[in-house]
Amino acid sequence: MQVVTETLPEFYERTNQQMPADLLSKANVSHFNVKERTRLNKVSPYNRRDYYKICLIIGQGVHTAAGKETLIENSGIIFSNPSVPSAYRATSDSQSGFYCLFNDTFLLNSIRQDIRYRSALFNPAVPAVIPLKAEQNERFIKLYRQMETLLASQFFYKYDMIRSLLQMMILEGIRLQAPVQQENTSDRLIARFFNVLNQQFPVDSPENPLRLLAPAAYAGQLHIHVNHLNNVVKKATGKTTREIIHERIVEEAKTLLLNTDWDAAQIAYTLGFEYPSHFNKYFKRNTRTTPLLFREQLK
Repeated sequence: MQVVTETLPEFYERTNQQMPADLLSKANVSHFNVKERTRLNKVSPYNRRDYYKICLIIGQGVHTAAGKETLIENSGIIFSNPSVPSAYRATSDSQSGFYCLFNDTFLLNSIRQDIRYRSALFNPAVPAVIPLKAEQNERFIKLYRQMETLLASQFFYKYDMIRSLLQMMILEGIRLQAPVQQENTSDRLIARFFNVLNQQFPVDSPENPLRLLAPAAYAGQLHIHVNHLNNVVKKATGKTTREIIHERIVEEAKTLLLNTDWDAAQIAYTLGFEYPSHFNKYFKRNTRTTPLLFREQLK
């Protein structure tokens, strides 16, 4: 069976909702939305998505991710990872709740990578569904309601507040996951790896370019063999060490494009690229747009 990837515009079309104006105006735009589950389809298609989604299910249903089914008996929160094909099938007539969806551009470094790897929203190795009790339901409902109120407001910093609420929701999901009984050697190594990675950012000057660009460089800092680092990182996060480093570099590139007046050559050199043309190709391969177009579209 071919698994397709649904885009944000396709989601709004499939669910018979009005297309948000920002998605009509330009590509690669930062997008966030929050809705009550009032227009319900019994079955959602089994596919990947180019966006993130956190859905509060109040009702009974079956969630399928990567071919594995999880029963939701009364209520649960689903953290949908774009890289994992998934679907939801309602098994009771009574269905309610909320959902919020957003893209990578909306996050822009607001969620630390060491937090990301512990959440199913970013780590396919973590179970996507967390069953909820009544009091836990109420906590998530409150967060969704606050997001709704902010989104409808004219407050200049509303998206900054929404990102904070989004991080609270992600952290609450991590807290409710089955607790780790005892920290093991792999957990400590992962924590050390992310600590070294986080120390490289943010980049504050072209005079201080990134030093650690490859898995072997991080393995050297951690005094372990690169193969061991790769194996532990892949098992814990579902991604390779190189992929995680590249994701962080791309996020930093986006931040510099939006928040500095540095030209592409300065940003390229600061992020460890010898030539601007190499940075342009790298950025386009990871974002499907050029650095210049990204800066123009979002500004």
